[in-house]
Amino acid sequence: MRRISLTCLVLLLLVGIVTVFYFQGELRAYSHTGTNQISANRANTITGGPSNTTAYIYYTLKQSTGFVLARALRGSSGQPVSDPQAVARFSDGFGLAESDSVLNMQLSPDGRYLAIDGTRDHGEQVWMYATQQMSMNLTPAYVLGNFLHWLPGGTGHTFLYRPMLPLGPSAPMDGNGWNPGLWEVDAATGAHINIDIHVPSAYLIDAVSSPDGSRIIYSTTAGLGMGSDTWLMNSDGSGMTHLFNNPGGAQSIAALFTWSPDGKTIAYERLSDSPTPFLPAGLWIMNTTGGQQYRMADADGGHGYAPVWSPDSRKIAFVARTNVGNRQADLQMQSLQSAVAVVDVTTSQSWIAASANQTGMQLNYNPSWAAGSASITFTASNPVNRVLGGMPRYWSARAVGPHMQPAVSPLTPVMAHIISTS
Repeated sequence: MRRISLTCLVLLLLVGIVTVFYFQGELRAYSHTGTNQISANRANTITGGPSNTTAYIYYTLKQSTGFVLARALRGSSGQPVSDPQAVARFSDGFGLAESDSVLNMQLSPDGRYLAIDGTRDHGEQVWMYATQQMSMNLTPAYVLGNFLHWLPGGTGHTFLYRPMLPLGPSAPMDGNGWNPGLWEVDAATGAHINIDIHVPSAYLIDAVSSPDGSRIIYSTTAGLGMGSDTWLMNSDGSGMTHLFNNPGGAQSIAALFTWSPDGKTIAYERLSDSPTPFLPAGLWIMNTTGGQQYRMADADGGHGYAPVWSPDSRKIAFVARTNVGNRQADLQMQSLQSAVAVVDVTTSQSWIAASANQTGMQLNYNPSWAAGSASITFTASNPVNRVLGGMPRYWSARAVGPHMQPAVSPLTPVMAHIISTS
């Protein structure tokens, strides 16, 4: 395995990878904004342990004492049907600094662990909340890095992780030094398996497993202006195959991979290889060997909103930027204006399912499909206030076809003090 010093890792992070990954650094900064009608103030009371049969949505809330983890009962359309109630508090004053943020929250396939990817001025770490024990710890400990995706199958709580920097002598090492690639981490124990991807972990952009857990698609880049390479391998790291290269330039960073539920098609986005952080991206599909590539639509770029497949594997919901010509929105995330769009992969027809015209909100994002693939639940808000938190509202949108007028309806009142949601 190629050895790389801490100095080299820092230089790589600062010179090349951070620019390409600006979108990940601001990943869910909007995803949660609020008119205080579902109040989060009651989150000061710690509630009891979760039921094995009760579904919850988890939230990071902003309070004067820092961030608090809370949950609300989940309704049939994926919306909250109760006020968020606090279940745990973050340690070390996380959430007191205005620059503190939670980028991603994902529940494990077995429902036992919630991964919370947070960022501070010194880097990213992953908090792991055990939903049954109601405890929260940094996992893996003594490492800076970021959560990528859960792995299906297996223990039900193993995740893909990009390690970046060790923290002190207790950091987990591979062999006699710090030579990480892509890690598979057990959320219960913190133990990891290192997969040698033949480049430093700082080069890793994204990695996600197939629905059956047998394969992993991932992408790498050597830095700004170098484009990206996309690879496929077995889940144990064997059978590594180079699928394609995107030379540096406009929309050449392959990322945000997502497999169709039937495992036959992969959607992904091509982000701009540019120091300008929020340029639009292209939404693409391909088969599982990297062939039959088709560009489906223009998508928002840089904010980390991944495409979402419908359960029947026929449609993709995605976040589309509606102020593409706005130069300020290329540079400042607070200037984004977005809509929820849908593309039918069988016809390549795309349409807007929900926008500010229907919700009255600047940002429309985080789409998730209903079971019948005919409607979408999403959130709408104005840009998040980093001091008070965001104020989102859940909506439902019809997503049948391009020839029908957008039809949306609110599912909840406006929420308050929201920083992130699962």
